[in-house]
Amino acid sequence: MFWWIGVYATLLWAYNGFLESLLAIVWGSIRAAVCREKLTERYGPWAVITGATDGIGKCYAQNLAAKGLNIALLSRSKQKLDRVGDELEKSYGVQTKRVVVDFNGGHQIYEQLREQLAAMDIGLLVNNVGYLPELATLEQHTEQDLLTVVNLNVVAATILSRIVIPGMRERGRGIVINIGSSSGHVPVAYMAAYAASKAYLHNLGLALAQELRGSGVEFQVVAPSIVRTNLSEQYESKMPWYVTVLDAEQMARFAVFTIGKTAYTSGHWQHCLQVLWQGLVPLSLAVKIVSRVLHKGARRS
Repeated sequence: MFWWIGVYATLLWAYNGFLESLLAIVWGSIRAAVCREKLTERYGPWAVITGATDGIGKCYAQNLAAKGLNIALLSRSKQKLDRVGDELEKSYGVQTKRVVVDFNGGHQIYEQLREQLAAMDIGLLVNNVGYLPELATLEQHTEQDLLTVVNLNVVAATILSRIVIPGMRERGRGIVINIGSSSGHVPVAYMAAYAASKAYLHNLGLALAQELRGSGVEFQVVAPSIVRTNLSEQYESKMPWYVTVLDAEQMARFAVFTIGKTAYTSGHWQHCLQVLWQGLVPLSLAVKIVSRVLHKGARRS
């Protein structure tokens, strides 16, 4: 008699878990094939990427440059900025702008960024910069660790979006991409502040997608599971066999493919499958499983 409740619950789980994004990607791929519209034509000639000299940010820069976008690289190391910028210009024939910025530097850095980005026709903003402190309980973290999590993971994406969006809205085109994490879906022990900051990016992105509806400006949230970067190396080796760890290039290549096709993605289909199990078990059990895995790599004192 109540079989339809089970059917409805299953369909709802499937739609929220992967069908909505999958259908959007399929439709977006058909549209892209028919219209043959390039990212530069749809959004604009420049992509701004934070944390652009390593890991996911660098791979985004390479994949977007391969599609003909000029790249504005934002990072704190001038040496790395010059190395990556020179590589992009030589390999892809694009222009680059190198901006040295420490996102832990306080509110004054954003006035400087506003001036440096003001004259640019920015089509894409990739909010990638982030910080993951050593796995530990909240009281084991230093206050500086926690402030850095907030400054890099929360404040940077919020204020940069606020700086860039008005120009995009005026031009009637553009997209802002928040690089989050699947840890934003589940409260995770030993990385509580980090997981909470990624949940913020997730909610910020999906909420702004609604605020910007009809303006021509889009928002995308990318929430991968574990990606092999400098940040993840501290606990990657502790992961059990059933946890898929992707290279940054694998993740970025697929994630760039989804730009303009879906407002939410795990960044790679393998991570989508990995995240789906979280919807099959009670949240309390998912929290215990993930926290037990991370406990192996957590600080002991």
